[in-house]
Amino acid sequence: MGFFQNFLPKEDRFAALMLYGMVFSTCFNGYDAGIMTVILADKQFISYYNVDATKSGVIATIPWASTGLAQLFVGGTLASMVGRLWALRISIAFMIIGVIVQVVPNTYAVLIVGRLITGLGFGCVYIATNLYVAECAPRSLRGSFVGTVSQFGYQLGTLIAFWSGYGMSYHHSPYNIAWRVSNVIQIPIGLTFIVLSFWYLESPRWLLEKYPETPERCLTALAKLRSGTVDDERVRMEFHELVSSHEYRKQFKTGYMGLFASAGMRKRLAYGFYATSLQQIGGIAALTMYAALIYQSLGWDKGHQALAINGIQAALQLVVVLVNTFTVDRFGRKSLLIAGFAIQSLALLILSSLTTSFPDNNNKAAAVVEIAMLFIVGLTYCWSNGPIAPAIASEIFPQEVRDKAFGLSLLGQTACLLALTQPWPKFNQEVGPKSYWLLFALNVAALISVVFILPETKGISLERMDKLFGEVDAVSAGEEQTSAEKIEALTYSGHEMDNKVMGTSAHHVESASSAKERGV
Repeated sequence: MGFFQNFLPKEDRFAALMLYGMVFSTCFNGYDAGIMTVILADKQFISYYNVDATKSGVIATIPWASTGLAQLFVGGTLASMVGRLWALRISIAFMIIGVIVQVVPNTYAVLIVGRLITGLGFGCVYIATNLYVAECAPRSLRGSFVGTVSQFGYQLGTLIAFWSGYGMSYHHSPYNIAWRVSNVIQIPIGLTFIVLSFWYLESPRWLLEKYPETPERCLTALAKLRSGTVDDERVRMEFHELVSSHEYRKQFKTGYMGLFASAGMRKRLAYGFYATSLQQIGGIAALTMYAALIYQSLGWDKGHQALAINGIQAALQLVVVLVNTFTVDRFGRKSLLIAGFAIQSLALLILSSLTTSFPDNNNKAAAVVEIAMLFIVGLTYCWSNGPIAPAIASEIFPQEVRDKAFGLSLLGQTACLLALTQPWPKFNQEVGPKSYWLLFALNVAALISVVFILPETKGISLERMDKLFGEVDAVSAGEEQTSAEKIEALTYSGHEMDNKVMGTSAHHVESASSAKERGV
């Protein structure tokens, strides 16, 4: 598949253009996460809040406490109640409020409140974005769409944040202007997406789940997403799967109760929790959040060296995300994760060996290799466990519980992130250069687990994931029910009737016009 075809597939060009616009929502999230890397190294910020190693860990990770709340029930419930798009608009607006609270002159306690507000919005944005992309993307390219939107947007936000922070780091007057302006720059990104989103279609799968009495809304949205008409064969086939699955699964419990109602669903939830934990179990958040401080500790502390290195890495990571775009739907999720964890493990082995051998950073060649290894870890993450983890977790659940199940699954991501990121500054301070051995061990453990535990979801439609987890194929079971056939027949007959009415109206208008011209 060619370069252009991968990004803008002919039969899904409308969906591709629309979904790539979602990059603005993940970019907003990425900027918020990335800018704290720069701010935590700002001397005026450190002085203003009297930041030590413990406070640094709290400021960096406290948003994940409220993000966990969003994942537990707020994000999934919001996306279910108001739809994926309105959930995004509300969540981004909430994040903007959090940013404003952080940048106005305040105390340490108010800063933490602002970080908590931002964290809650962050979690809801992440949930709604991945759900929307997974539900709107074509089956054959779902992995690349979810990965590109979630990770590319995040890395783009991080890149803008690093270089914005780098530029502002030269401004020392007025006092505290640099970190405040750096933080507030993200607001236009969020507002841009809110405006853009009003030209978007709602997820056809959510429309069918929310309004089963009017399936034509789902069919119309699906046809437009697939750049076709309601009579196109592939639109009819996908709509058939949606209706058949919905008719079979409507007998099951929905919401949070439905997640624990069967062994198969509990198994999926365990896999979802495990899949999202793979994103953070290698310690990437700690390496990213404290990147500037880590580079300084490795001896790159002259002037703005650490921030510049950070910015260069962010630029490279943005490009490397595209490796995932071209490979994930070709080689599969599992293959890329195995390759990714193997490369990261090797890089961390070399890094740990060098930091242990040269704890005083007195060997310039070793310092250069150490930076190179950190680059390799960050770059590999961007095409492997970074984008693949949310792709898996967003596609393995049935529609009636997907929003809430995906949110709960993300607790695996949050648990690993908090467990490694919050104590990292103190741990690194006390253990010193040997601290990277922990990350090496965790990546090796993750590699082994992927080989023996993770199922492959490549090429399977969202409605046919059931068999993968030992359950009845919902589409096949739904096909045996006459209600599914009736719904499809009524939906299409309704569209045909509308077309006839439109055709008759057009005929009458044309006849009247002709009569007028004849002087009748």
